[in-house]
Parts: sequence; structure tokens; C-alpha cells
Amino acid sequence: MRFMALLFALLLALQHQALASAEGKRIALLVTLNTNPYIGAWTSTFTKVAEPLGMKVTTFQSPFDAALQSQQMDDAIAQKYDLIVIDYINDQAILPALTRAKAAKVPVVLMATPLQKEHEDLILSYIGTDHHELGEIAAENLVKALAAEGKTKANVAAITGLAQQLHVQQRMEAFKAVLAKHPGITLVAQEDGKWNTQASETIAGQLLVRQVSKGGIDGFFAMADNQATGVIQAIESAGLKAGHTGKGIVVVASNCMKDGIIHIKSGEQVSTATQIPTEEAEVAAKKIAGYFNGQPLKKEEIIKSYGIDTSNVDKFAAGCSY
Repeated sequence: MRFMALLFALLLALQHQALASAEGKRIALLVTLNTNPYIGAWTSTFTKVAEPLGMKVTTFQSPFDAALQSQQMDDAIAQKYDLIVIDYINDQAILPALTRAKAAKVPVVLMATPLQKEHEDLILSYIGTDHHELGEIAAENLVKALAAEGKTKANVAAITGLAQQLHVQQRMEAFKAVLAKHPGITLVAQEDGKWNTQASETIAGQLLVRQVSKGGIDGFFAMADNQATGVIQAIESAGLKAGHTGKGIVVVASNCMKDGIIHIKSGEQVSTATQIPTEEAEVAAKKIAGYFNGQPLKKEEIIKSYGIDTSNVDKFAAGCSY
């Protein structure tokens, strides 16, 4: 009995030691801009979840400046942070800094966007959504909405996030692959909206004017819901209607925000998809704490995405309203 009691006490002590191993770990969180709704929600949630688990989070912002972000990486390495979490800006520009982090034995976790497979040895893990899946969902919903209007032939345009980012390229690759199965639907333009509402509105307005003599535009893929808001505003400013089932120009997006939920309910936007920053950040914080506690991390920790339209919008309204 005494032996069993001692064994039980030892197990409790080991468990306590494991749970405490994340205590005091310093995390450098490198992001683009917290003024972006997705980034702002991800950053605040990650910090909120990580700190009660014993980790101290310091956030560094870079306004889509790859050189500044590389310098921030070097600073984090020099300051001997225990781990770096990064939403990198350019997949090629970040490679030297990731190489230096690996040499210094500072693990790096990617948020928002993964890395090319041939460079995965430079990172500990990518925690986030499958961007090919997001591109497929957007294209399938666009095709479905156009078909509901009897449009087997249509001109569509895409206004993307920052074009140099790998996850933007992955979404467009998947989006185009779906459209290729429907030869009557033509992608007439692809423009870089830099995740910005105003820029997306300006680009959409210009495209609507430019395409008038070429059959017009029947649908838009706006990569994020805030960009879809800009597109809808441009459509309405042009005296046209945004919507589906005979109402007007089809608008789809690929990661949800409050605006998207509102516009789906109003009928001005056909669909979006779950890339919920609060969910992703909570998963990331807990998995990183688990890593410090000895739990292995996969190279890709994928959080499943779901399409959102009028049939299920209420189910995802709360999570997407950030």
C-alpha cells in the first residue's frame, strides 16, 4: 500500500511538472496589421488563451513590409524567444529568417498560411485552415448560384487578398481548378485587393466599367468578407444589384466576417466559408502549450472549413461576427 501511495504521488508530481512546462515561455507573435479584422481577432484571442496557460505573448506588427518582418524575426531570435508564431508576408523573403531561426533552435509555428512543402523542415508546424478547400468552396458556390439563374455561360472576376501570399495563390489555384470543369464560366480578371475593403471597392468599380463592352460581369469572388462588402458597394454604386436567384451579380467570399453574415441574410452575398480567427487562435495557443508539455505537433494541424450560405448562416453567425 505504501508503495502504491508513493507511486501515485510520483505520478502526480510528474503530471504537475508537465503541466507547468509551458509556464514562463515567451512567444513572439509576428503579424501584418491588427487593423485587419481577421488578424486583430486572431491576435487578441491567441494572447487571451495563451497567457492563462503560462505563456507570455509579445506582438510585432509589419504593414505588409517583408524586410521589416525579417528584421523582427532576427530580433526575436536574438532575444531568445522560446517560440515564434508568424503570419508571414512573402514566402520567399521569409526563408532566410526561417533558416536562421532553425539554426538558433527557435521553433516557428505558422498561422494563416502554410509554407511550400520543400521548405517545411524550417518550421515546427502550420496551424490553420486548408486554403485549397476555401478556394474550392467559393468556386462551387459561385457555379451553383450562377446555375440557379440559368447561367451556364458567365464572366466572373476575382479580387484577392495580398497576391504574393502563398495561401492566396492556393485559394486561386483551387478556385480555377473548379471553374475549369465548367468551360462556360470564364474568369475575366484577377486583381490584388490586399485584403482591403476600399481597395476592393475601387477595383470592382473599375472592372464593372471595363467589362461593359465585353458582356459585363456576372459574378465576383471576393477573398474575404470585408472585401465582399467593398464589391457589393461598387455594384450598388454602379446602379446594379448584388444577389442571386435573379436579383443580380453573384458575390461569394472565402473567409467569414460579420459583414458577410449580414449580407448573406440580406441576399446580397451568396456565400462565404469558415476561417474563424478566434477558433484558429484558440487551437493554436492550446497546441503550442501542449508542445511545451511534450505533446508532438504535426507539420500541418488543419482546422476544417465549412461553406456558409442561407441554409446554415445562423449556425456560424456567432463565430463569424468578429
